[in-house]
Amino acid sequence: MSQLLSRKIPFSSNSLPTILFRWSALLLLFIFLPYKFLPAQQDSVNHCLKYTSDTDIENSSSAHVFLMISSFNPDTKRTMDFISDFETEMKKSYKENFMILVEDLGAKNFNDEAHLWKDKISKLLLLYQKKSVKAIIVIGQEAWSAISSQENLPQNVPIMGAFVSTNGIDLPEEKIGPDWDPEWVNMCRKLRSKAYAGGVVNVYVPYKTVELILSLYPDTKNIVLLTDNTYGGVSLKALFKKNIPSMPSINYSFLDSREHYLPHMKEIVRDLPENSAMIIATWRVNKDGQYYLGNSLEELLSENPNLPVFSISGAGIGSVAIGGFIPVYRTDAHTIVTQIKAFYRGDKDSVRFVATGGLYQFDRKKLDNLAIKDYRLPPQSNIINATDPRIEKYKRYIYGISGVTFILIILIITFYILYGRNKRLRKRLEENSSLLKEAKERAEESDRLKSAFLANMSHEIRTPLNAIVGFSNLLTEEEFSGQERKDMSSVITQNSKLLLTLITDILDFSGLETGKLNFVFKETDLNAICEQVLATISHLRKDDVEYRFEPGMKDIIIRTDSHRLSQVLLNLLTNANKFTDRGSIILKYEVVTKDKSHLLFSVTDTGSGIPKEQHKLLFERFGKLNNFKQGAGLGLAISKQIIARLGGKIWIDSDYTNGARFFFTHPL
Repeated sequence: MSQLLSRKIPFSSNSLPTILFRWSALLLLFIFLPYKFLPAQQDSVNHCLKYTSDTDIENSSSAHVFLMISSFNPDTKRTMDFISDFETEMKKSYKENFMILVEDLGAKNFNDEAHLWKDKISKLLLLYQKKSVKAIIVIGQEAWSAISSQENLPQNVPIMGAFVSTNGIDLPEEKIGPDWDPEWVNMCRKLRSKAYAGGVVNVYVPYKTVELILSLYPDTKNIVLLTDNTYGGVSLKALFKKNIPSMPSINYSFLDSREHYLPHMKEIVRDLPENSAMIIATWRVNKDGQYYLGNSLEELLSENPNLPVFSISGAGIGSVAIGGFIPVYRTDAHTIVTQIKAFYRGDKDSVRFVATGGLYQFDRKKLDNLAIKDYRLPPQSNIINATDPRIEKYKRYIYGISGVTFILIILIITFYILYGRNKRLRKRLEENSSLLKEAKERAEESDRLKSAFLANMSHEIRTPLNAIVGFSNLLTEEEFSGQERKDMSSVITQNSKLLLTLITDILDFSGLETGKLNFVFKETDLNAICEQVLATISHLRKDDVEYRFEPGMKDIIIRTDSHRLSQVLLNLLTNANKFTDRGSIILKYEVVTKDKSHLLFSVTDTGSGIPKEQHKLLFERFGKLNNFKQGAGLGLAISKQIIARLGGKIWIDSDYTNGARFFFTHPL
């Protein structure tokens, strides 16, 4: 902790941002770090995590055993992180005496050992047959396939998967050669037919990457799949054969490191015909069971630099691949523990497979080099930028600082305008005594406006500004994990949006007061405006609050400025959402039957309501009724001026007591 506090930050030690940042960082550290570094509270029940030995198995007779079978060395970071998360989730809710025992399948050399994995798992299950095993958690595809191949599995013990997929093959009965070519098997379905099985699984969809290639390179005639000497490589090859679309114009082929050494594979890549493309499935282990070096993919493709390369697993994206449709790789210890708990509460159907989903991912550097425009990519594609690791690493930091700088410039300009206005008024007082009284009142009004502005805005601006500056500087620290950086970036983004909203309200109010805010009137579908506004704020809706829109007519066209009318509706609905924790928020309009010359809009909520003595302050600038809610108090003042420019009036219903109801009119 002392080392973290002694880090240098890139500001002058006496600057305002530095002072704000240091105080914010110190406060956050003293609040949250004790929870991280102090020892966890000990439960009254004995919990432990062990890498299994014979002694552990013998001593487990009095405890509930959660058996983890890992395909590879469980000391690897991602496996250890999952085991730690699982243990943490268990301690939260499992109050019985339990042990987490970890067994290593040791799946290293696929060619030499794949036929042995099934027997290893069989002996392991036999070893734990008489123990109180409450769940079996399988980590990795190799162990997943081996346990799926068992003829006899525990019938009342859930078997959960982590770092696994639906994709698989049946294991061989004897040592295999490079020509072994098994059929694809849905491992989850296979295991589900034998036991209660569930967990978090990845799903590969090769045909989507094939369709992507044909959309970007429609002249493609040959597609070659690159795989390696691993279980994942063989299983993805089998899946590709089953899943790819049958097209007479496309010739599919396979480049497998189980069959060739790297020099020969380079020659094959070099001699690929024109209009060819490559898809990378896996690339980790060569023909002899040795791991490839980090730049081996670049070396393989160096003989054919113009070959379009894609990926179905994420391998190569960021180095040689343009992109592809890949799984969203994640494992969720909370989901697995939740399913186990539900299983032992009697809900055995709760044990099921949860798919992680997939996404289109692309490398910005490759897209730019090949002049592939973003509009040609599938919607909601994820684009990573691998042009310079330093830029990628500090991109969010740079964006945050740029946003803060822009906001500070706007604030300085605003303060300068107010200062200049005040100065000019004072000068006019000295030059023209006949207007002394009027000028004095205007100067005092300007001073009051500035004081009101500073009093109401100081807290609203300083709070997100402190968070932005503080977390922006923390992003440069090396010791934070990727998830922590992502959380910091999220805080920066949220507070930047809040500051931008505050500045936008100030500029809108200033424009309305000076008459410089332009209104554009045109024929508009009113129902479409209302539905769009409700959709815009739908992400703010609380669980116990219902949004309703009650149109007065099925179809209605009015002449208005749709943007400004939407702004008023957004202000009223957002305010209603702030103060409504349960019930409903209703947007409604109707044609006034008396003269049919205007529409009457209403926004009604079932929230905490507004005391009658405060109704006269509602439409005043900076008229905040609750200082604990975010906002500058300009929303209703802006809405009042907009409605006046649109030709209507706005007011609050003083007779409504179940919450708050606002009315405004609009010419028909």
